[in-house]
Amino acid sequence: MYRRSGMGLRAGRRLQPCVSRSGESMLSIFKGWFRQAANPIGVDFGSDCLRMAQVAPVGNEWRLIAAASADVPSHVRHDPGARVQFFIDTARELLAAGRFSGRSALIALPASSMFIQHLRLAKMDDEETRKAIPWEARGKIPIDPSHTLLRHHVAGEVYHDQEQKNEVIVMAAARELINQLLAMAARARLDVAGICVEPKVIVDCFTHIYRRRTDAEVTSCFVDLGCSGTRVVIARGGHMLFARSIPVGGDHFTRAVASALGISYQDAKLLRLRLAEARPAPTAVREKQEVPVEAHVAEGFAILNAAVAAAQRQTAESGRAAAPARAAHAPQTPAPDPADINALGERVEAACRDVLNKLVEELDMCRRYHEATFPNRPVDRLIFVGGEARQRWLCQRIAEELNLTAQVGDPLVRMGRLSDVGIESGIDRRQPQPQWTVAIGLSLGEPRAAAAHGGAESVREDNP
Repeated sequence: MYRRSGMGLRAGRRLQPCVSRSGESMLSIFKGWFRQAANPIGVDFGSDCLRMAQVAPVGNEWRLIAAASADVPSHVRHDPGARVQFFIDTARELLAAGRFSGRSALIALPASSMFIQHLRLAKMDDEETRKAIPWEARGKIPIDPSHTLLRHHVAGEVYHDQEQKNEVIVMAAARELINQLLAMAARARLDVAGICVEPKVIVDCFTHIYRRRTDAEVTSCFVDLGCSGTRVVIARGGHMLFARSIPVGGDHFTRAVASALGISYQDAKLLRLRLAEARPAPTAVREKQEVPVEAHVAEGFAILNAAVAAAQRQTAESGRAAAPARAAHAPQTPAPDPADINALGERVEAACRDVLNKLVEELDMCRRYHEATFPNRPVDRLIFVGGEARQRWLCQRIAEELNLTAQVGDPLVRMGRLSDVGIESGIDRRQPQPQWTVAIGLSLGEPRAAAAHGGAESVREDNP
């Protein structure tokens, strides 16, 4: 098996080919062809993680050829200057470590910095709509339209105030932020091919996946459960019908757990992550990866045991009997009793109940607005994406409350099984990877059918 290196192609230990100078030239040409075939790198700089992914077409399928990620340190998350420097330094490191092909990149506009507003405008052509939006959006978005980058998407026709109008989704971001992203990317040695809005990227990503004829007749509600907030996108057949941001996300659940269990925010965050890993939904192994699980599992058990012990101490202090605390030293830590894990999981869920109710209420409002706007296109299913979608209990509770069928979205489900991308990238293909939807969706790009049709399928820029 050949592997790429800084000097070109090198052979593994079992195969040592003798290559002439002309052969080396041919290999260089082939390498150049491979690089040209690769799609741009998708760059998703979220609130708590930087992810970079790259796909390439191989035959009739897509293949993940490179990926890398890094968590944003807690002391950096809310410091704008530190975030900028973190992106520059880390993107350079990931670009080298991830063995990406080329430097061309598509960057997602951070969802936390984007504003979404629905407008109902008189029917007019695209040029007139583009000119009208800055005026119509004034006072309806929290920033001055003259200092923003505005993009719009015509969701469809509606009957309002006794006349036909267009339902238009407007997405806005400060120009200062756009310029900052471009400057950051340049310093990170990335060649920016475009900056994309996440709602459209999510829809495009799963349009690549859901390609059956019946999928075109299904209305899907994508719930992007992020760290600082949740994004809701409703689409049918690759066409976006609704988008909205909800200021309820993983941070709110983590703070609720920290308060209820009397632990720090960081401990609560790790506890929620380890609980999600301790009882994941079963899934088929789609590729072979060498995974050093012992240390990872031991660390996870240590955190779980410490949390169980803390919860038991808290229970004892309140006058109820508690079991002896377990040791928290990772190498000698035994696996916690499933009953303890379940009991702790129930306490975590109880702590999150108020936040969950608020999120469900907001999601139901989104659904009702959409179904009132397009009554012939009711929501058929929920698809959960984003980092918080790894919390299976959370997805299940939301689906139950909304009385809808649901699934955790996996952008890798139709990817080729052969890949040199290992678990060190942050991708474990034994489980769905909803947190990689934006990065992979960026690299996949717009589906050909949507690009060919143009018109209302395109997200358009509304100011120079």
